[in-house]
Amino acid sequence: MASTIYDLAEAAGVSIATVSRALNDHFAVSEKTKERILKLAEEMDYRPNARARSFAKQRSGIVLFITDLHRNVAFENPHMFEIMTGISQYLDEKNYAMLLKHATQKDAPQAIREMMIQEQADGVIIHAAILSRALAGMLSHLSLPHLIIGKPDFSTSISWMDVNHEQAGQKAANYLLDKGYRHMVFLMGDKETDKISAARRSGMLQMFEEEDLQFTTLYGDSTYESGLQLAEQALSMTTEKPDILLCTNNYLAMACLQVLRHKNLQVPKDVAIMTFDNYPFAMLTQPQLTAIEADMFDMGAEAARFILRKIKMPELQTQSYCTIPRIIEREST
Repeated sequence: MASTIYDLAEAAGVSIATVSRALNDHFAVSEKTKERILKLAEEMDYRPNARARSFAKQRSGIVLFITDLHRNVAFENPHMFEIMTGISQYLDEKNYAMLLKHATQKDAPQAIREMMIQEQADGVIIHAAILSRALAGMLSHLSLPHLIIGKPDFSTSISWMDVNHEQAGQKAANYLLDKGYRHMVFLMGDKETDKISAARRSGMLQMFEEEDLQFTTLYGDSTYESGLQLAEQALSMTTEKPDILLCTNNYLAMACLQVLRHKNLQVPKDVAIMTFDNYPFAMLTQPQLTAIEADMFDMGAEAARFILRKIKMPELQTQSYCTIPRIIEREST
């Protein structure tokens, strides 16, 4: 016969309430007591009734992940799926489930409000691609536990978590300067809307200015086709020829490789290439691309950890960076 919560409480020498809090990772129970009760639960083969536990907590056991799931999004933003995997695995370990929902930036406020009314989930994790001032205002005034993946580009009191893209830019610049590169061209997306690349550029500027150096920035739309044009523009510059092309994503880097091949220029002998973001192509090209990578799986796990804490402690707030970017050195530099 399976052990009950009463058996577990008696074996641990604590109250049933303490056992319940420990099993639900409640902040009011010490880590030492939690570990002792969890160990006893495993030894006694205690299996809590998930439906009864959710009913007792008045919770659904579900966290929503909401983003714009348009066609080809997996190719445009492969990082999002690494984030979702990290969220899902962490929630699963805590007996929660992640439910994926589609919403556009325009309909997100109304869609999330309806989800709240229907009590579909205990909390929401929202991708910054669908964040708007209207949605931020709604989240600020409602008690829904939430977290935005990505730093908002406007001032707000809502909770968010992001990679430190400025730090990533600093790491990239330090690496290239240490390698002896001095004539860099940075290829990025739209000057007004590509906020991530702008933050990376800001970090690079700080490092180059410390060395009394400058670099050229070329703006496009972050696609392969745009990369072909930007690479041609970079290589036809009448001033100092670039010794390194730094690309904000793999699509631009792939385009640069193609243009260099057509011009019979060798990488890295004639011109080196480096890219932000390791996925999806950096390790598959010839030569393989040196990349600045952030662990997006880890970021997803940290997001899930935070949202579960906020469900228990609604007053909890965060506006922080997590996951330290790292350099993966390959043949292209």
